[in-house]
Parts: sequence; C-alpha cells; structure tokens
Amino acid sequence: MSPVSPSAASPKVRPDSPAADEVRTPLPAKSAPAVWTSLERLALSRHAPQMMRKHLVRSLVRVTVLMAGDAAALLMLRVLLRGIRDGGWLGGATADLLTNLIPPGALPLVQLLPAVLLGLIVLDTYGASDSRRDSGRIMAGATLGLGLPFWGYLWVHFSPLALPGFVLLATIVSITLIIERHLIDSAVRRLWPIGPGAARALLIGSSGDILRALEHPALADGREFRLGGAFDPANPPLNQSKGGFRRLCKSIKQYRADTLVLTGRLDDEGFAVVMEAAGAAGCQLYALSRSFLLGGLEFQTVWRRGAALVSLNRPSLRGRQLLLKRAMDLTISSLGLIVLSPIFLGVAAGVRLSSSGPIFFRQTRVGLGGKRFKISKFRSMVDDAEAQRSDLEPQSLYTDARLFKVKDDPRVTRLGNFLRRTSLDELPQLWNVFRGDMSLVGPRPPLPCEVDLYEDHHYTRFDVKPGITGPWQVSGRNSITDFEEVIQLETSYIRGWSIWKDLGILLKTVPVVLFMRGAH
Repeated sequence: MSPVSPSAASPKVRPDSPAADEVRTPLPAKSAPAVWTSLERLALSRHAPQMMRKHLVRSLVRVTVLMAGDAAALLMLRVLLRGIRDGGWLGGATADLLTNLIPPGALPLVQLLPAVLLGLIVLDTYGASDSRRDSGRIMAGATLGLGLPFWGYLWVHFSPLALPGFVLLATIVSITLIIERHLIDSAVRRLWPIGPGAARALLIGSSGDILRALEHPALADGREFRLGGAFDPANPPLNQSKGGFRRLCKSIKQYRADTLVLTGRLDDEGFAVVMEAAGAAGCQLYALSRSFLLGGLEFQTVWRRGAALVSLNRPSLRGRQLLLKRAMDLTISSLGLIVLSPIFLGVAAGVRLSSSGPIFFRQTRVGLGGKRFKISKFRSMVDDAEAQRSDLEPQSLYTDARLFKVKDDPRVTRLGNFLRRTSLDELPQLWNVFRGDMSLVGPRPPLPCEVDLYEDHHYTRFDVKPGITGPWQVSGRNSITDFEEVIQLETSYIRGWSIWKDLGILLKTVPVVLFMRGAH
C-alpha cells in the first residue's frame, strides 16, 4: 500500500508515459464524451467481476467468523447450563432452581442454535457496519431467537417460573454473545492490525479534504480500509465533457481500488461521474458524513412520498427511548431511596455531627435544554466553600476553565473526604433523578459560569438529561483532563444510546466507586 500524502491528491502523469499520450490525443469535440465513456466503461467492466468477488469474499469471511463464534459460544453455554442443572456442578440447590426456571427440553439445541442465529441475522448483526458490535442489537436478536422455540414450549408447559426463566436465559445468552463479539474484535485487532481483507480505497477530494478525512475513525482502522491513493476532482473538473470520467477510470485501475470514498463536496455532474465509474468498476461508494466535521450532527435518510430526504439532527434521544430511560430512572431511583434510607440517615447524622453547617449542599447546575436546577449532595466541605473557590482556581487539576477540581482540596472536611472517595456524597442525587431533573446515566451537569465559556459544539451535552454517572466517569473520571475528550465521550454516548449501554455504564460504575478510581 502506498501512503497517501497531500501531493498524492493530484496524481501527476509522466510526459513519457502512455497515459500522457492518451490524455494529449485530440478527439472530435462532439464524439469525445461518448467514445471515452464507452471505451473506459468496457475496460472497467472487465475488472468489475473481480471487484465483486473481493466484496463477496470479504463479506463471507466476516459472516463465517461471526457465525462460528456465535455458535461456539452458544454450545459452550449449553454445556455449562447442563453441567450446572443436570450435573450439579454448583450444588443441588442451584440445580433445582435452574430446573424450575429452565426445564430440560425447554430449548432443544436443534431449534435453539438456528433460531438465535436467525434472530441475529434479522437484527443485522452480521453486516459490515458497527451494528455487529451494537450490544442492544445483539441482545434484541438473541431474545428474538430464543423466543421462537420457547413460544411453542410455553403454550404446552406453562408455569409461573417460565417467564422469569426465559428472561434469565435471554440475559445470559446476550451477555455471552456480547463478550464473544468483543473477544473476536480484540483478537482481530491484535492479530491483523492491517486486515488482509480490508477495502482498498481511493479517496476523492481536494488535498485539504483528504487530510481531514485521514483523521476519520473509520479510515484510520486498517482492518476496514487500506488507503490505496487519492484523486483530485478539480483539476481538470470532474465531468465527462472534459475527460473527468476517463481520468477517474484510469485512477481506479492504477490504484487497483475496489472502494471509492468521497471526502469533500461535488457538484451534481461530478457526483454522477463518480457514481457511473463506481458502478462500471464494481466499486463500493462511500461518502464521509459532514457530521464528522460539524459539531456532532448526524444524518438519517427518511422517505417522504417515495422521495429520499436527509434529516440533520443533533444526537439525542426520542420517543420510546425517552420513555424507556425515564421508566428505568424512576424504578431504580425509587428503589434506591427506599433501600438506601438507612445509609442516608447514617451519613446525614455524620455530616451534622462532624462540622457546622447544613446536611445537604445545594448548587445551581445546567441541565436538559439549558434549564437550571438545584443539584443535591451531602455536604462534604466547610460551610463557606463556594466563597473560597476563586482563590483555588489556579490549583485546579484542569488547565481548562470549563472543568474544575482540586486535589487535596483544603475546603473538604475529614468526613467529606471519605464521602467523596466513596461517592456517598452523590447519593442525594437519586432525588434529582426521581424528580426528573437528572437521569441515572448522562453527562455531568456543569455550573452556569462554566457554560458561559462553551463553544457551539459543546452544547450537545444539553440534548439529554445530566446523569449521576456517565461515560466520562467510567472512562477515566478525573484522569481525563481534556474537555474536548469529555465532549467526544458524551456525544458518542448520546448518538449510540441504548438501554443496554446505560446498564453497562451502571455496572462499570460499581468497580469505579469500590476501587475509588480517579476520585479526589
């Protein structure tokens, strides 16, 4: 693979090369476009079957590896289940419980294996996109597949424990498949950092567009794309009347490209030329989304009256996603307030006895849509801590004024230090969650003075409710000191939100809190 450089964006033809002679050869003005198009289409069409075979082989390898991994994981899980239930590996009590929840014969292997694989196919978890790594899709596909054979059994052998057993098994199968997919992804990343089946891409755009495109996460992954070369559509302009189609066809053959990637803007005629050349050569055609450059906007194709429109949206949650997230927030926050009430009383008494001042610390923060609300915490500092903040700003862990945290903060009380390190001071925020000001998972709510310093793309974090925990906390907490990295983590979380992602962050929060990672 030849590396792409700025100079490569404008391929040069040596004066003594056959290509140079062909470019200089005059043709009648009226017949040139038709002759060039037919000749180049004919030449490219000879290579199209080879390109199509490469795409087919790439897809077959991916699907085969993923299906084999899924089947192996299901077989191992079945062996483990039978060992615990029928062999008593974990004792008689566990065996009896599993027998009641998942009776023998409830999910026969002959039906289970193809049904789960079919569910994963229906949810498009074997495609070339990131859907094969999407935990929500994998869980939905596994649940759908399990439901197919289980439904018939349920009608004949109904019992009160049948549904809980199905939910338990679906959860276990889903977690197993998610772990297996991540293991496969990790193994491929380690063994083949540059994939032997990666698409050989020809980047189409100006030098500046191509340099920006090289920072795109998809193009940076050597297992997905190998950058074969670059093509500048502006010199001469990419249209058939001036030989643009012919020049593009030569570049496709020269770089042996099987994929074309549009990195910048093209007019309608230039875009038509690229589409025609890609079709003739059997190349896949991609265009980099402008959302990569424009502050987190995401594209979605919608159909109206049989015509396609591109919807431009900020990444945010909508409709049933909001209902599902709110239902989880209400359920867990109400249970937490009840179950943890003894801890609340103990901490409240400790705060009251350890230092003068109120039990709770309330502070104005900025939440969903820029709405301000009062956040509640157990007081971990002296009573006049806010008045001392300006004196401590030079000691902040962050050089960015939009983040503030001081290590060994002198305002923190002795008990407050323990509360902060164990995150017990955050517990009253369950009331904020119950009230609807916050969510269990989301971006951390900033202070109004910090928001005053934001740039336009930073406001993405206000498209969802702020959370007690979130992607920043489980990815490094105070060890991440770059505000742009924080925004990137939060934008990625919002764009790819699923209920399973929230549950995953909640589970990751447990060891972060227990081991006090990044706590100050």
